[in-house]
Amino acid sequence: MLVKIIALLTLTSLIMAGALTGAVRFFTELDPRLSLLVFGFLFLGIQLILLYGTFESSASIFGPIYWHGPKTLHAIALTFDDGPNEPHTSRILDILKEHNVKATFFVVGKNVEQCADVVQRMLREGHEVGNHGYSHQPMVLKSPRKIRDEIRRTSDSLERLRGVRPKLFRSPHGWRNPWLYHSVVEEGYTPVAWTYGVWDFKRSGVDMIVRRTINKLRNGSILLFHDGHKTEIAWDAGQLVEALPKIIGDCKQAGFGFVTLSQMIESRTI
Repeated sequence: MLVKIIALLTLTSLIMAGALTGAVRFFTELDPRLSLLVFGFLFLGIQLILLYGTFESSASIFGPIYWHGPKTLHAIALTFDDGPNEPHTSRILDILKEHNVKATFFVVGKNVEQCADVVQRMLREGHEVGNHGYSHQPMVLKSPRKIRDEIRRTSDSLERLRGVRPKLFRSPHGWRNPWLYHSVVEEGYTPVAWTYGVWDFKRSGVDMIVRRTINKLRNGSILLFHDGHKTEIAWDAGQLVEALPKIIGDCKQAGFGFVTLSQMIESRTI
């Protein structure tokens, strides 16, 4: 998949660099050697821009994306991707309820169909549910039509549960292409990313997950965790479950409050 993405970006860069070099040469009558040099610089520059816009979750090259809250807001947003995934999502919900913390879950449509009751519990207990696509396949190689299909299938599943469509969309892996932003906005969503990911899905140990999280605490931070992994059934999120009470306790001790992602976005206008 990664090779296909880079190949597509390279082809796009070649076409764009060739077209721009041709235009420069037409208006300035460059000699062949200078044209080749201009082409090389344009190709490299375009390639770097496209790679950055595709793989950097906070890049706004292809369209605005919300990835950080106000620096004046002494609160953070806990977000969980790739669920629901049992029994770990329910264990996370137990911990959040015990500590009176609200979070935002970006769910995968296929997983929603397997664990509809867990999503209903999320909503019932005041958590926010966002759209993370239906299959968790990278959307970089998808056409606008297929992107909208991924979004709608998940939204339809969620709407059948509670009659409410989510407002936020987070692309799988945070990867995007030039037309994803417009497809997301046309479907009525706000595209969002995150401030810090703690790589909990690597399962590098409870202490490491806690330490990485606490080291990233800043006003308005959006923290990325994983209660599942793509569409895997019963994927082991046990280390995060064990780390979460410690993370919440340390955040409270540092004076941070907890908000859903929509609450953080709305705080910009307060």
